[in-house]
Amino acid sequence: MSEFPGGEAGAGPTHQAGGAGPSASSRRVLLAGGLALAALVGGALWSMLAVRLAPLFPPHGRVVKLLTMERPFPAGGRYPGDPFIGPAACRDCHPAETALHWRSGHAHTLSSTARRKLARQVDHMIVADPERPDVSWEYRFADGRLYVGRRTSSWFEELVAEYAFGSGQHAVTFVNVVGEEPPKIFEHRMTYYANTRSFRLSPGHDTVPKLPGMTPLGGFPQQADAWSCFACHSTQVSTEPGLRIDEERLIPNISCERCHGPARAHVEAAARNAPPDELKIPFGPRRGYTAEQVIGLCGMCHRHPGKPGVGPLDPENSHLARFQPVGVLQSRCYRESGGGFSCVTCHDPHDRTSRDRPAYNAKCVSCHHDASVNRAAAPTLTLALAGDRPASARGLPCPVEPAGDCVACHMPRVDAGQGVLFADHWIRVRRRPDPSASAAGSAGHQ
Repeated sequence: MSEFPGGEAGAGPTHQAGGAGPSASSRRVLLAGGLALAALVGGALWSMLAVRLAPLFPPHGRVVKLLTMERPFPAGGRYPGDPFIGPAACRDCHPAETALHWRSGHAHTLSSTARRKLARQVDHMIVADPERPDVSWEYRFADGRLYVGRRTSSWFEELVAEYAFGSGQHAVTFVNVVGEEPPKIFEHRMTYYANTRSFRLSPGHDTVPKLPGMTPLGGFPQQADAWSCFACHSTQVSTEPGLRIDEERLIPNISCERCHGPARAHVEAAARNAPPDELKIPFGPRRGYTAEQVIGLCGMCHRHPGKPGVGPLDPENSHLARFQPVGVLQSRCYRESGGGFSCVTCHDPHDRTSRDRPAYNAKCVSCHHDASVNRAAAPTLTLALAGDRPASARGLPCPVEPAGDCVACHMPRVDAGQGVLFADHWIRVRRRPDPSASAAGSAGHQ
């Protein structure tokens, strides 16, 4: 609605000093002048916004073609002397591990948005902005692209979602790469959350006051943070040092070579039946890595207490549940295990995270024996069992929960923010249970 000089829309005519209202011709002149002024102002604003948005978000967007996904990994490497060989090369000798890994979240941490089923599932979805009741978000899939539109009562702007970050087990955030040297990333304001099958604000976008780089459509993280996003969702971000994001050479997802190292030399040695010493790779089988080293590897992305953004190590800080290595390092299971307890004690590093609650409980029982029943097999960690337990309870690991559900008490699922539930890996009894997670408590481990 245009506002005219001299009063609000719908107000009576402005009276002149002599008491007589303006003539019809004067009103027409004022109306024409007001419309012309509004057109000039609107045109200027549109030009400013177009100049700002045009170089960042092309009208039809790009079709992202990632290496090893839309494009095959070059047989001779991405460049002469490339030590990486691509995830497909591991399949011939390690078919079981490759099959398990392919269904894991690690294998799907980063992809072009167009490849995701989600891009088609949200087609025609309209979502109200949680903070701005006058703003809605519209999603449409067309021409092999997911278009994300922001609509107000007087304005509509749209961009193409290029990258999808996250396996989808918890959430998926859309990202665009913009600019040339150095490229920046643009994180969309709205994230899709799997537990509610809906869009809500991306983590950090609800911060008050707003973080630097925030716009109505989303935000531009600092360069180091942007690079870290790609680094923790890919095997290699760039072949050059620094904080460069090289889309042509980027190896997406957490593939075999992210944890076991570049494998070209290993594969070539295996092809010529080289002796075992030439086949050694980081974190290979029977190498005797310590729990600290394993947790350090996982903590590169799942966070380590020394990493920024972890926050205070308060046992009741539910935010820490997102950072599993942080909790594990504080637990008695790790501290009193003599260096034997790590992430792989309970998790198969190649497979997707299990939701088999009884299997996790069996892992707990395998270490926590009832000393009164089997003293010889009891390790350093032994539950303090009540001496007056009935004979019928002998042999059970816990007098509090006869059903033996260790996870329910010692690793409950807690809300780590935005309604995303993570199992608490600070393995102990929480003093203040998280009420928001109670409804999902029977859903199994993370």
